[in-house]
Amino acid sequence: MRLEARITRHVNRLFAHAPDTLDNRELKEEIHSNLAARIDDYISQGMSEDKAFQTAIQHIAGMDQVMSDHRRVQRVPYWTALLQSALIYCLIAWIITIPTRVVMQGSAINNLLMLVSLLVGGSYVLYMLTNRTNDPATSVKTTVIQTDAFMRWNRRIWWLWAVFMIVLWGTQAALRFGSNIWFNRPIQVDGPYQFAMMAIAFAIPLLSVIIPLVVHRAYRIISKYEVSDVS
Repeated sequence: MRLEARITRHVNRLFAHAPDTLDNRELKEEIHSNLAARIDDYISQGMSEDKAFQTAIQHIAGMDQVMSDHRRVQRVPYWTALLQSALIYCLIAWIITIPTRVVMQGSAINNLLMLVSLLVGGSYVLYMLTNRTNDPATSVKTTVIQTDAFMRWNRRIWWLWAVFMIVLWGTQAALRFGSNIWFNRPIQVDGPYQFAMMAIAFAIPLLSVIIPLVVHRAYRIISKYEVSDVS
């Protein structure tokens, strides 16, 4: 039997009891292409065609393994809730930064957050209007999410954000206090205005937490809008 036919037969066997949905067909094609690519890699490493096939399919032993980290969620409610959360985060950040408009940097950040809030709000309204329909086919549309990969990226983004904050705060501290530390001079804050400017400079980067918060929210609401396992 030709290798391509063996791959197709194996993938068809994996999906033999899975419902014939668009999501499953797309996942089936993805698994087929990944399995073929893995076999090609093994053959290029010197394996025989049969050995490469047997080695590759061990990584896809059955539907439980294939689908264990995939979840099917209601597409419209999921994205509506995510856009709504992103809008709330942006509005909160915009409101918090209104007092910082007393300085040029704070004013620029506040204006930027207002613009981002308008863009996210416009996207939210447009998405709601576009998907406001009584068509049953639209209401049951789903999206497949690979939860394990999503969880890994969620953690990575939080770590990247933490590193980003450390670098920014370190840079800010070096610019403001570097010469004092270098020449062993005491750090002085001349009055409440200077303290406020310094506090704003260190606090504004914290607003970037919106990005990991949105990603975390996207991961947390998967279970809320999950239809069922893809299998």
